[in-house]
Amino acid sequence: MTKSNSDDAQAGVITDDLRTVYASMQQLCVPTWLKLDLTMAQFKALVAVERSSGISVCEVGRELSIGESAASLLVDQLVRRGHVGRTTDPADRRRVRLVVTAPGEELLRELRQGSREILSDWLAELGADDLEALAHGLRALAGTVRASKLPADRDPTTESVRA
Repeated sequence: MTKSNSDDAQAGVITDDLRTVYASMQQLCVPTWLKLDLTMAQFKALVAVERSSGISVCEVGRELSIGESAASLLVDQLVRRGHVGRTTDPADRRRVRLVVTAPGEELLRELRQGSREILSDWLAELGADDLEALAHGLRALAGTVRASKLPADRDPTTESVRA
């Protein structure tokens, strides 16, 4: 096997292993997600507001590829549930900006916490050498990700995703 084929094979194994870890984490978090009292559209809108605090209703619509009236209905539902708040844009008092409220942040934190706890439990089972090797590899991979040319709205270093 040439070095290139060997590298491809190793990359395939790593990809499969990452998928196994990710799929297992998702599966174990299903009970928490099933308790979520939001529609998928509402959840997507909440995440859009979290990603871009100060976003407008029109921008939520563009982010979700839906019309402004549909976005407005979603935002109204999230405001009524206490997950999103409206603020006036200081630069243009006619514009309304959206922010995630403390209860909305808590909901998102709770949904993410399960993944963090599961991963922590798995990492605790690894020996020191395996942990060091994993940390070294992940630092290298994270550096490659940071150096890649991701669009600004997909840059994991600027997103507030804490999975």
